[in-house]
Amino acid sequence: MSLNYTNFSDEEILGFISRDGDRQAFEELYVRYSDLLFNYVYARVGDRFITQEIVQELFLSLWQRRSSLCISVCKSYLFSASKKLIISYYRKELARQRQNTTWASERESENNFTYQYALAEDLQTRYQKGLEMLPAKCHQVFTLSRQGLTNREVAAQLDISEKTVEQHITKALRILRSFLKDHLVYTILLLNFL
Repeated sequence: MSLNYTNFSDEEILGFISRDGDRQAFEELYVRYSDLLFNYVYARVGDRFITQEIVQELFLSLWQRRSSLCISVCKSYLFSASKKLIISYYRKELARQRQNTTWASERESENNFTYQYALAEDLQTRYQKGLEMLPAKCHQVFTLSRQGLTNREVAAQLDISEKTVEQHITKALRILRSFLKDHLVYTILLLNFL
């Protein structure tokens, strides 16, 4: 035999739910409060889907804990539980936003590193091509000078004058500067946009 729960108080209905696991009593409680709770939560969250999720979570939790319920005033409990779920939602949302911000920042940093790495690789490749363009003796003098040898040591090793070493280095720098000019302008422009 089924009871007509509309004549019972909220607390009596809670008793039926907690003592007997009465689904019809639970449905009556849901019918009484779901719209009120929806409006309460929606006014604080402003999203219908999130509001539905919170209200459903509240009633699901109530049903799952039905055998251990110790509620003296049903309406106060439901609104208080709703408030806690709203706070929990905002905490999770804040944590998610922080994580997204951190992730976006890390991704931007990775992208900047990738651009810088690509530029460095490109510059290295162009530099090597520029070196290959140098006349043989000029290339040899310039390479030795970049290995840390002084002009005097390069001159002694290659049996040429220091003045000739200086001329080869000047010539190499002029050729490389001209060859890398477009790349350097591109690099400066790109780094200004990063």
